[in-house]
Amino acid sequence: MSEEEYKTAIEKKGVHSFVMVLSTRPLTMITNYDLWLRLVISAFAGIAVVGFGVAWRNLARTADLEVRLVRASELNTRLKEMNLAAAGLAHETRNPLNIIRGLAQIISRNQEASTEVREKSRNILDEADRVTAQLNEFINYSRPREVRRTAVKLSAITSELARALGSDLEDKAMKLSVPADLPVIEADEQLLRQMLFNLILNAIQAGERGGEIRIVAEKVSASEVQFDIRDNGPGVPADQRTEIFKPYVTNHPDGTGLGLAVVQQIATAHGWDIRCLANEPKGAIFRLTHVRTAG
Repeated sequence: MSEEEYKTAIEKKGVHSFVMVLSTRPLTMITNYDLWLRLVISAFAGIAVVGFGVAWRNLARTADLEVRLVRASELNTRLKEMNLAAAGLAHETRNPLNIIRGLAQIISRNQEASTEVREKSRNILDEADRVTAQLNEFINYSRPREVRRTAVKLSAITSELARALGSDLEDKAMKLSVPADLPVIEADEQLLRQMLFNLILNAIQAGERGGEIRIVAEKVSASEVQFDIRDNGPGVPADQRTEIFKPYVTNHPDGTGLGLAVVQQIATAHGWDIRCLANEPKGAIFRLTHVRTAG
């Protein structure tokens, strides 16, 4: 092949290659675009599948939650009915207990009865008093709390309670310190008296012989005070400071386990917070907060 023929062939091949390149470029672009489009569609399809799975799982959880809520509502209704029935039964049980107590008291005072009979009668009397106290606590706990707020003098209430619990304090040679300048607060007087009675009695029962209970009120703002019942007894372990407000939880052998539960119930009805804290260096503090002053 001569040089001229070779150059001619090369020129023909170059033109042919240029034509081939021009003809395949659109195909390559379309192929790449199609591949990219397929990838995007696949990605969206995957996201849709995942989203459907999540939605289905949430739907199943919602349905399960709705079933649980319905069951909880039914259980709550049954518990309320049982609670009312139990409260009624407890109320009716007090009448025969009072009769038993009265008869036991008569026998225990009868000088003609033997010493053994009178001793057993006193035991019956003590047990009747114990069961009556438990029934009263249960009735108080199951009773709805309707708060009727008035201006209440804390000094007057605490002084009355100090006199009412005087014998309990004397039995353990304990001292109750009540400041004379306690504020006037907005509260239901009857419920407040019951709550403070339970708190002070709890401090007496938990305290040691010769101990001291202090009532302290501190202003935290122009309209609110912080109210404490402080003792120097053994205190409450940190892991039990929440549990002791639950019904039937008590550390006292003779306790009903409802005293502090009633306290929390009354505090909640007033919109107050009640907490048990450590009293350094020894003892416990039962602190009421968000207590609004009157006027």
